[in-house]
Amino acid sequence: ALGLREEGRSYAAIARTLGLKRANDARAAFLRALRSRPEEERGLITTRELVRLDELEGRIRARDAEDPEKLERRLTALAVLRDTLN
Repeated sequence: ALGLREEGRSYAAIARTLGLKRANDARAAFLRALRSRPEEERGLITTRELVRLDELEGRIRARDAEDPEKLERRLTALAVLRDTLN
């Protein structure tokens, strides 16, 4: 999961590739793998993941600007993704 995410794959794509039922399962696998890495490597991976999430936030804001409810829901979910990295 970690390698696939590092390649830029979405959690849904990772789940399909690994035969997992849900994107959340792929996210959990990514986090387990991340936490098993040495601290220095973990920091680099986390930084790259935060950059991906920042890019995702930009796409969400542009796409959902006209739908404040959807925008808020997606930004809240994105905040959870960021928080679980720590």
